[in-house]
Amino acid sequence: MELRPTPESWRIALGTAFGALVVAMCGLALALALGSSAAVAAGTAITAAAFATFVPALGALSAIVDVDGNGVTVRRLGRSARIAWSEVADVQVVDRPASVPDGTEYHWVVPRRPRHVVAVPVLVLADGRIRQLPALAAPADGRKRAAALAHARVLTDLRIGAASSASSTGPIMRTG
Repeated sequence: MELRPTPESWRIALGTAFGALVVAMCGLALALALGSSAAVAAGTAITAAAFATFVPALGALSAIVDVDGNGVTVRRLGRSARIAWSEVADVQVVDRPASVPDGTEYHWVVPRRPRHVVAVPVLVLADGRIRQLPALAAPADGRKRAAALAHARVLTDLRIGAASSASSTGPIMRTG
């Protein structure tokens, strides 16, 4: 089963990615059109800043969390990470400030609030580490929090189902 970012967060990330590309093109046009060293420096700085915004937005757009009876696979920007259910001790939802590098900043609504908090489903691993799933984050306030809770519920149900099927199909012993 694929779990994806909320439609609202996907639309905001798409708008941000498109806007960053437009700004990058303007920075390049500035550098090429004016040609002076100051214009080239300004255009290069504008383009670099635009790409620094574009990459996390693209990460939010490309994020997919694939869940099955064996575990969780997180795909983002063409990279995959697999976590087996045997490694997961618990599934929780934590509240934390949003940040651009992991894509949760795209839950912002204009005008910007001074402190933006998101609810992020997390996998608590058996060794004590925590693996956040920012692709499934939602704003922590109000009804929108329900999306993160629903994702956590699906993860919990599949984890419990995998654990019960693993224990019911224990080793087969043959006699005789």
